Amino acid sequence: MISYTQEYYLCAVNAKGRLSLSKGTEIDCAFFAGAIMELLEHGFVKPDANEYIVCDKPFNEDFAYLRPLYDFIATQKKPRDLKDLGIDWMICFKLKNKTWDELREAIGLSLAAHGYVEELTNQGLLRNKTRFAPKAEAVTPIVERIRAELLEDGNITQETVCLTALLNSSRLLGNYFSKFESRELKNRLEKLKDNEAFATARDVMERITLVLTVITAVTVAITASAR
Repeated sequence: MISYTQEYYLCAVNAKGRLSLSKGTEIDCAFFAGAIMELLEHGFVKPDANEYIVCDKPFNEDFAYLRPLYDFIATQKKPRDLKDLGIDWMICFKLKNKTWDELREAIGLSLAAHGYVEELTNQGLLRNKTRFAPKAEAVTPIVERIRAELLEDGNITQETVCLTALLNSSRLLGNYFSKFESRELKNRLEKLKDNEAFATARDVMERITLVLTVITAVTVAITASAR
């Protein structure tokens, strides 16, 4: 079984192994939010008394797809809270640091081990770049599960709610659901936010909103300063 962040990759990356140009920032924010939540859930990182996110135990390579973000946190010169981590993450991206690509590549590589993606190689000037394109047969069951659990009468799981929250935050629900279904899914997420049984999903939604707000502000500031 794969995690909701891995499932999100299958739904967020297109058949060429690329992100939507118009939604790239939101998608990468969702990758960050999903990965940070999984690190917290598995106890690899934790918020300390000052709400700084710090590494709490040695990394387990069973979760190798989260390694780039774990290393990013571990190598910070000083502890950062979630907001500052998001800013640092965005600045690294703007300065052409490989961190964001490395996170996506690590997730893609983990999915290749399950046979859920096709490996595509680009010939680049400096190096060959491998992209991981989701297979349609891997995506369809995920979409059907969201529909069964949140639009029909299926048993609702935390993982499905988290995945749907990631898709909603990055404006990807419309890729798989009609306008009516997308609206119903958004309404369902709002109702579930108040349900303590889905506290993890609520945290995912809140962290995505925080990170996206911060990164949007940073993007505007960086763009303005470059003019």
